[in-house]
Amino acid sequence: MRLERLSDTQNLSGFLCGVKALDNWLRVHALENQRRDLSRTFILISDLDEITGYFSLTMGGVCTASLPPSLARGLPAVDIGMVLLGRLAVARKYQGQGFGRDLLVAAVAQAARAGQHAAARFIAVDPIDQEAFRFYQHFGFIAIPGDDDGRLFLRIDHALTALGLPTDPSHRNLSD
Repeated sequence: MRLERLSDTQNLSGFLCGVKALDNWLRVHALENQRRDLSRTFILISDLDEITGYFSLTMGGVCTASLPPSLARGLPAVDIGMVLLGRLAVARKYQGQGFGRDLLVAAVAQAARAGQHAAARFIAVDPIDQEAFRFYQHFGFIAIPGDDDGRLFLRIDHALTALGLPTDPSHRNLSD
């Protein structure tokens, strides 16, 4: 398995995860969004050169008033840097084999790298359905009480710890 940034040489037409919106986004929007600097998409490719899954990231900010109290405590009342995990999907053929976790680990690592260059304290996600909601909560993402949109947040350093990745920036390989 290898992780690559999306390029126009990759054939995306055969990717099927079972969620039409995620399949279509990869095929129709991912490359254009990348060209326009709206998001970055990373593809996990199997040893058979099949797209196993993908995730996309973009930078953003969140007002401390919008955060769960446990995450906002002690922060100034300004927008705080975050990385939004916009999409994450595993091809139907590879589901149930741990690749969702692998993609999440890679996404958190990429978010941590981005946070070293453009401060980002949080990684956030907008789960597409209840199954995705439970997946992210399993890894420590926290819902905002009363938020009908369902965005979940996790401190990047807490995500690194939960996923067994180094939290000390001096131990991260930023050249990957």
